[in-house]
Amino acid sequence: MSDHAPARKNANVLGMFALISAIVFFSTIEIVSKDIALKGAQIEPFLMVFLRFFVTGVVLLGFGLPTFFRQGGKLTWEDIKIFLLNGFIGIAVSISLFHAAIIMFSNASSSAVVFSANAVFAIVIARFMNNEPWSVRKWAAVICALLGVSLFIFEKGAPSLDTLKAILTMSLAALGFAYSVCLTRQRVHKYGAMVFMGASSLIGSLFTLPLALWRLPQDFLGEIAKVWPELTYIVLIGTTLAYLLYYIGLKHMSAFIGAMTFFLKPGLACILAWLWKGEQMNAWTISGTLIILAALSLTLPKKRAA
Repeated sequence: MSDHAPARKNANVLGMFALISAIVFFSTIEIVSKDIALKGAQIEPFLMVFLRFFVTGVVLLGFGLPTFFRQGGKLTWEDIKIFLLNGFIGIAVSISLFHAAIIMFSNASSSAVVFSANAVFAIVIARFMNNEPWSVRKWAAVICALLGVSLFIFEKGAPSLDTLKAILTMSLAALGFAYSVCLTRQRVHKYGAMVFMGASSLIGSLFTLPLALWRLPQDFLGEIAKVWPELTYIVLIGTTLAYLLYYIGLKHMSAFIGAMTFFLKPGLACILAWLWKGEQMNAWTISGTLIILAALSLTLPKKRAA
């Protein structure tokens, strides 16, 4: 046995622990965001995005840029344009809509499950951006995801216009995030995940800053004081630490395993919402969740025979 085998095994354990920890933290964002809304604090989605991703961008770039430059990396205006595009669509637009939709849904778990459909939306976009072929399995995944998402209109037991608006808003957020995922697949190899996500996060947060300042409540510090523990958790733990752990995990595990861990998020969010807030799901939303999970499973690469 190679002398490097124990070290490699330890690295794999560390990597998997970091990935799973990151997904657990990501799965709490909707729940804690809902807590902030229920406390009546006026924390606008634009301000939430700025706080989350400004700090995350600075931290990720702090870890990623030194290695990037030591390896001879250089940033040009063309690179900045890619960061601007990803920051605008993947952070400023997508995540602002994400936080707006969380407030609109009755349950935090509903927002988490509907947003998870972004993995299926990416299938359609990847056909054009990444030249990834379509297949019967992929089309079945898209149809299942749309069906599962549509069932959340019964979140309150009966169809309602408010729930429909929440679904459409979260679906737009998921669509923007799916585009960002495809753009990341296309470009991330040049910069590394920490630099690409760090630059996108920082730029995306700056896009939201003018809107955050424009909609800033008069008693800004008073609103922050109402929910400072929740805000601190979302910014430092649910976002900055979660992204850092995720990319540390990717250093030791394959990108495929990293992507697959995200399949845990919808189920984890439902379980945590039940344990944390006592949220109850009805037959419609449980069915929708199961259908979306089935859709996500169809996006897994088909195992080839040995």
